[in-house]
Amino acid sequence: MQWYYADSGRQVGPVEESVLDDLVRQGVVRDETLVWCEGMASWQRHGAVRGASKPGSGPGSLSAPSTPPPAPAAPGVGGDTRYCSECGRAVPASQLTSYGDVSVCAQCQPAYAQRLSGATRHFGGFWIRFVAIVIDAIILGVVGLIIRIPLGLAMGGVGLSLGRNPDPSQVLAALPAILSLAGMSFLIQMGVSLAYEVYFLSTRGATPGKMALGLKVTRADGSPISAGLAAGRFFAKYLSGLILLIGFIIAAFDREKRALHDHICGTRVVYTR
Repeated sequence: MQWYYADSGRQVGPVEESVLDDLVRQGVVRDETLVWCEGMASWQRHGAVRGASKPGSGPGSLSAPSTPPPAPAAPGVGGDTRYCSECGRAVPASQLTSYGDVSVCAQCQPAYAQRLSGATRHFGGFWIRFVAIVIDAIILGVVGLIIRIPLGLAMGGVGLSLGRNPDPSQVLAALPAILSLAGMSFLIQMGVSLAYEVYFLSTRGATPGKMALGLKVTRADGSPISAGLAAGRFFAKYLSGLILLIGFIIAAFDREKRALHDHICGTRVVYTR
């Protein structure tokens, strides 16, 4: 059985069924790609018709055309419709970027352009990322300590007010104040850490610890991350730590050196040089 398929707004074919199978495995033909073979009344999505189509059986009636009709335009898009060579979606021609004979949509363009350029990224491994975390922790520890000095003095004052041998009733009376100061100290430290991470990742692409080691955090296509994604990644790191640090450890075994929070947020840590 011979098939035709739509590619970048062009009708391609005929191709043998075995060739079409190869195109499916290569990702050229996807479930969304429009296909046609003799016996079909109109073009249909590959994912909707291929399973029922078998050599010799014919997917349509005897009255169906023996030559392929023009590939249809997507509903509501108009006649100037093309198909993305990467994802197979039908989009207006004005929204496609052409690379020679290949046309890709805006969603696929960044990843395709990077692949076309042949750029090779080197991912930061577990140990160098660990050292970067230690550097950042030292910086944050010093900054947080300076900011929390007033709270430390306040807690010391509460302790002095209790004396050396405080009465249990005095301890109970002072407990809410001690817990309140401790909670404020924790929230301040978290706020400083969040601001540190979001500012540096969204404006510089890396925290000072990562910059010192030539690392940066990017999206999967190599583009910089936004402030919102940086904040989400910050909280996702807590999940990596809560599960016995396994979320961090998996970076040592992942092909792209991704920790759990990188998987959650779709980020990569790469070398800048």
